[in-house]
Amino acid sequence: MIVVLGRPRLRAHARREPSASVRPPALSGLAAQIALSAATAGSTVELVGSIGDDGDGDAVAVALGHAGIGHAALLRDPASITPVERGERERPPRLDARDIELGLRYLVDYRVLVIAEQLPPEAEVVALDAAAYHEAAVVAVVPPGAPPGAALAAAGTVFEASPEAGAPFAELVGRYAAALDAGTD
Repeated sequence: MIVVLGRPRLRAHARREPSASVRPPALSGLAAQIALSAATAGSTVELVGSIGDDGDGDAVAVALGHAGIGHAALLRDPASITPVERGERERPPRLDARDIELGLRYLVDYRVLVIAEQLPPEAEVVALDAAAYHEAAVVAVVPPGAPPGAALAAAGTVFEASPEAGAPFAELVGRYAAALDAGTD
């Protein structure tokens, strides 16, 4: 199983087209796109992260379910708003060390942990400790020009997302994680 860690987004068009909100194309953001790619490649995928406790968060959860992506450890943050693609949102969902620890406790057997966004240092430590405990391979994505910390670089494979990182990049990372999950070196 693969665990993808990050905050999924909702595509802007899904807000205007209610019927689209239940289909996977409604999902956006690197975490959701990597999870979709890994699931399409045949892996069992769980997404650990957070969304707002709002209608857009409901649409994200339904779309994940329709895509076959587990989201039992996707936390709802009542003090935030679910991110929407290309939208400026005032209160993005938090994703701190306690949230990650809680989310990863739900998942007891995974082979690959994908860190799909840059985490605060204490949250990164929690994620890497959990991966080490499960002897899971680590795949991480860092923003352009942001070197990974020493612990992250030593833990596994680190990809630098280009400023144009989109579906092809997410597909590459998802398929790479799926290959690791299948036992490919």
